[in-house]
Amino acid sequence: MSNKNLTYNERFALHQFLKNHPKLHELYQWKERLHSFYRIKGYGRAYVAYKKMMDHMSVSFLPEIRKLRKTLLQWKEEILNDFQSGLTNARLEGFNCKASLLKRRAYGYRNPNNYLLQLINACS
Repeated sequence: MSNKNLTYNERFALHQFLKNHPKLHELYQWKERLHSFYRIKGYGRAYVAYKKMMDHMSVSFLPEIRKLRKTLLQWKEEILNDFQSGLTNARLEGFNCKASLLKRRAYGYRNPNNYLLQLINACS
């Protein structure tokens, strides 16, 4: 859960726990930083924040963070395009999920047209 959605007591308990686990503490900080990165508005601001985040990740001692940095560098263009266009594939993923669910429920249909009609009905 994001730190901003925690109550005071939950946040206090979390920080007490993370004091004793430095690796988890660093991982949690990076998770929070990624959450705040995706809340940035505008391509220019996101580009600057992305560069700064990659620089800070490069000095991390945790192999998980270095691996995450490598992945984020490979997807740099796609990540930053999200801030420029604001478009996602969420609608397509939703249709795919409905189609998969309907396909499981439609096991045993003898007529493929009935499946197609059910799919059109579910996605409209």
